[in-house]
Amino acid sequence: MIDQAAKKLTSAQLQAKFDLDADAAQIIHTASGGWESFAGVAVSAVQATGRSLEELLGSAGLADFVVSETNDFSLPLSTSDQHALEVLSLLAEFDEGVARIAFEVSAERWTNPASVDVPTVLLRLQMSGAVTAGPEESQWFVPLLIAAWARKSLIEEGAEGISAEVEKSLAEAFTSQLELASSPDSLLVDNALVLARRARAWELLDRIFLACGYPLFYRHHRSSVAAFAQLPAPALRAVPELREVTTVATMMQEALLDAGPLTEAPSSLLLRELVAHLTAPGALRRDLGAEDDPIGQFAERVLLGEAGAPSRFHAVMSEMTRLGAGGQHHAAAAAGAAWVASGVARRPRRIVRLHASIHSVLACEPGRALALLRSIEDEVKEDSVVGDFLSPAVTAWTALASYLAGDHERADAEIVEFARLDAPPFVQEQSFRPAALIVEAYRSIDKLDLSAAEETVRRMRDYSEMADLWFHVPIIERMLSQLVASSRSALLRSEESIDMHAHGVCATGGAAEMLMASRIGMLISLGQLHRAEILLEKLSGISGVSQVLFARSELVAGRNEAAIRIAEAQYYENHVDTRDRAELTGIKAAALLRVGDREAARLAFVELLELSVLLGTVLPIARLPVAERQELMRMSADEPIWQSITEVLVPLAHSASRRSFDSESLAVCMDKLRNLGEAVVGLVDFPMLGRREMTLLEKLDQGASVAEIARDLLLVQGTVKNNLSSLYRKLGVSGREAAVTRARVLGYLGSEGG
Repeated sequence: MIDQAAKKLTSAQLQAKFDLDADAAQIIHTASGGWESFAGVAVSAVQATGRSLEELLGSAGLADFVVSETNDFSLPLSTSDQHALEVLSLLAEFDEGVARIAFEVSAERWTNPASVDVPTVLLRLQMSGAVTAGPEESQWFVPLLIAAWARKSLIEEGAEGISAEVEKSLAEAFTSQLELASSPDSLLVDNALVLARRARAWELLDRIFLACGYPLFYRHHRSSVAAFAQLPAPALRAVPELREVTTVATMMQEALLDAGPLTEAPSSLLLRELVAHLTAPGALRRDLGAEDDPIGQFAERVLLGEAGAPSRFHAVMSEMTRLGAGGQHHAAAAAGAAWVASGVARRPRRIVRLHASIHSVLACEPGRALALLRSIEDEVKEDSVVGDFLSPAVTAWTALASYLAGDHERADAEIVEFARLDAPPFVQEQSFRPAALIVEAYRSIDKLDLSAAEETVRRMRDYSEMADLWFHVPIIERMLSQLVASSRSALLRSEESIDMHAHGVCATGGAAEMLMASRIGMLISLGQLHRAEILLEKLSGISGVSQVLFARSELVAGRNEAAIRIAEAQYYENHVDTRDRAELTGIKAAALLRVGDREAARLAFVELLELSVLLGTVLPIARLPVAERQELMRMSADEPIWQSITEVLVPLAHSASRRSFDSESLAVCMDKLRNLGEAVVGLVDFPMLGRREMTLLEKLDQGASVAEIARDLLLVQGTVKNNLSSLYRKLGVSGREAAVTRARVLGYLGSEGG
């Protein structure tokens, strides 16, 4: 029988018995299970300590203090049921599945799992008043004060050490279940977090975070913030990777406290906005560095100490970061791909594979990146969590890898899918936003949607963490300026601005090659062929692009037969992809037109149109010299392929519906295609200068007199004057200042002061 002193009362009876208001009576009833003796000691504790009921009954530690003040309670439980209650007292809410795991873990100490029928045990404990059904009938909980009484019984039995062991074992079991689950159960998450923090099992906290990510903080904010906020220095010495997590959790805790008491729990959206703000580009670095930021100062204090051994996940992520920082993206991708093949928990495996694909993109291996992304694409979509970075990141990087691999159709499809997913706020947005912006900019240029491209470039410039993809910004800016500049001086000013801005970009490997190719293309557009040819000799890593630039340089120089030879010789080479073939075909068409073979030029241009439709871009057409482009368009105006070109020009914003242009929009677009790039030099009067003439130019640029030049070159002054006169004639000028200016424009000399 239950002790005579132990009586169960309703909330209304507790209110009348202890002269409480309705809210206080409900709080006590929930915490005590309605037992009068516990209610009385809780009321006495409030009077004795001056603390509120919410505070005293808000944590297990203070509940233990309240219960320690009374011995006036017992329950008629068998030894087996008493042990079952003691196990359950260590948990937050639980259902039959969680209870079964708990009983199995504690079996060696407390009970025999073969004899445990979980529903029956829970029913007996409910009938005895030891456990209570939660709001959902499938969930149960041990009232806070009864749980404290059960823990007190453990201590009195001398089983406190056993309790600590079981707590850690339970935390380990629940964490393992989380790692296997595709969609983590809230009861598993809450219990794993509470037990791991209470048992000081810091490595388990790290594993829980890796299994769930930052969505923890807006899906299970009560348990997660409490578990991760203000982790002690020993925790961060043991698992230094928890530093960022505890900083975010501590800031969330402070923000929620600053908001004051809430009548309702904060909404998931509000919490997600807070997490997104705290994990936004540069947010943690700003806050950690702020002198007037107490959270940042706290974080700086706890970050001190020696690091423990990193987990396998952290070790491979650190290795990939180290290799990537040194430009060894191929090796970084290989390290990530090898690790995930060994079989690991779901989310860490996906994150490593995502980062391996990112390094593959940066290593100019988009095909490998796509293979890695395909291996996780379906499962990431199936387990997608609103606001998490994984699903949009896989989509954005798939779009970029597809674009770089030449699959523009798939890139468009992924960008359309990304637009559907793009509903901020997002956690760790910087992991995917740069990739999405870059694809949007490139594809907008491909479709001549230049206003959209300019807006996207502005967004990229304003985005604070373009990181390793930043080198694409000057490349895209050069492409835009070549299309929209209305005068040669505007094009030159644009290049000077871009060149100065891009000078600080730290690029290695393929990125450096792409930047150099972009700069060579701009020099050719400016007619500075000498400078372009010098740089072309250094461009070795992207052979197809090199051949396109060589052919374009020959076309601009007026060496049309050479341009045709390069285009025909390189067309079928393995290092030339479809985009390069389109560019070469266009150059060939323009060169054939110049040499008078109009029918061959028309056929080559029609082939260019077909390739443009295949690729989904009209950029190779827009890059042709204006005069030749206009004539070739006129010559092929009746070709049916132009109808397909109109489909290419549909902006990204409409590509999901595949909406075609009306006749008016088509006319505007075709007119734009005829007249784009008017500032680009299509043909230069290009004097060929020998070594002696180049030396003379350099001397003139240095301000040397005729006498000084004669002395330095061991020539008589008359010979120097004759050579200078010949040089002036070649350059079409009459004096030294004009010669230097003309040579600079043609690219024989660098810019002033540069």
